Amino acid sequence: MSNTIDHENIAGEHDSKQIDSEHIDIEEEHKALIQSYSPAGWYSQADGRQRYWDGQQWTENYTPAPVTTTSAEADGKPSAQRKRSSRVLVWILAGVTVISLIITAVVQVNIDSTVTAKNAVIATAHHARDVANAKALVIEQQLASVGVPIQAAANTAAANIAAQKAAAAAAAAAAAAKQAAVYAGWQNSLEYQIVQTGDEVNAQGVQIPGITAKSASCTVDTVNSVGGGTYNCTVTYSDGSQLGPATITVPANGDFTGWQPPSIP
Repeated sequence: MSNTIDHENIAGEHDSKQIDSEHIDIEEEHKALIQSYSPAGWYSQADGRQRYWDGQQWTENYTPAPVTTTSAEADGKPSAQRKRSSRVLVWILAGVTVISLIITAVVQVNIDSTVTAKNAVIATAHHARDVANAKALVIEQQLASVGVPIQAAANTAAANIAAQKAAAAAAAAAAAAKQAAVYAGWQNSLEYQIVQTGDEVNAQGVQIPGITAKSASCTVDTVNSVGGGTYNCTVTYSDGSQLGPATITVPANGDFTGWQPPSIP
């Protein structure tokens, strides 16, 4: 009976050492995993306590180990179930940590991609603005280089137009003055003939003896190039009577001696 008991004790100690070895291996794997990926925080240890990881290394801060009442712990030996539970918990925490790191990396990649795309759009817009400004500057310089001769040509053209207008106005004034002189000559010729031969006549066209024209004042109405046409004349006679303005007609050939004297009704 004692032999059997010794054999069981030896087997139990062997199992306990194997479990402790596996526990240590898991703890080392857990530590390595946490040290590789985990941010600062509290993390479970194999002995049931939690130890604080500051993001770079383990600190000496622990939480108290939970108190259990299993018979194995009462004997000072961790139970196999507790070791399996610790192993499962370690792997769960490791999985959660890995998933969290993956999600963080994916989110960071998306953020970096968004920022990169936004920066690319901004850079493209700035480049387009710079190109447009450069083209505008070139056009402005080109306009400035051709602006002086264009302005000079415009000034010359304006001066020529002004000179042409002045010449035309002068020519028109000269023509009007010449025509006025011609008209004045015709008017004087008619006035002279009226005074020389302008005896007063009655309504029946019969000349009134002793009454002659003393003065006449005529203006051109409608005439041709030789002075033939109609004139508006006012005639004053020797008895003080006056006729006019009356229309006096000169033959189309411009013979002022053939004019017809007006009559006083």
